[in-house]
Amino acid sequence: MIPATASPLRSCRLLGAAALVLLMVSAFTPAVNFLDAWIAVPSVIAPAAAIVVLGAGGGTLDDGLPDALSLRRALRGILLYRAGLAPVLVFSGSAAEIEGRAEMAQRLGVPAAAVLRAPGSHTTRDEAVLLRELLGGTGARRILLVTGEQHMIRARRVFERAGFEPLPVVAGGSAHGDTSPRARLELIRDICQEVVARLYYRAAGYL
Repeated sequence: MIPATASPLRSCRLLGAAALVLLMVSAFTPAVNFLDAWIAVPSVIAPAAAIVVLGAGGGTLDDGLPDALSLRRALRGILLYRAGLAPVLVFSGSAAEIEGRAEMAQRLGVPAAAVLRAPGSHTTRDEAVLLRELLGGTGARRILLVTGEQHMIRARRVFERAGFEPLPVVAGGSAHGDTSPRARLELIRDICQEVVARLYYRAAGYL
């Protein structure tokens, strides 16, 4: 007679083997790089009513500057403003993150009057709702939406549902040519996290 524990044990072994195969494929083949390039949203650089830089879930470091990912997004927004693509630059995210970005923007030549601070928020949907309230009175619909590569698909759809016409501008994207196992594992982690977030947003009716 086959022990009752044999079937669950076999299932665990198969699951472990599948996880190991996925780990090896992700780390040591270009499959993840191809997947990332396939789902990437190309940037659309064009004049708009506002530049909106979404939060990156971080704050500021000891020197008062945003952390790495937040810094890249902020710099992308500042460069868009300096190129004359919109009259205002809006920073979103946590309160500390917004203040660090706003201070940096002013030090890099963006007039204080052109920097808008969105109320502190912690989710993409909250950002869209709060920014609709902030920019609604200005009539700004067409915006340059600055966020990360994996986050862009979800963010763009959320902002469309909020009444905006978002033009995607990717900042802090992954290096498609980086073939190191560590970079590939970090990439598949980010992709999986975003897939889970999209499934949740779709189930909640946000997309």
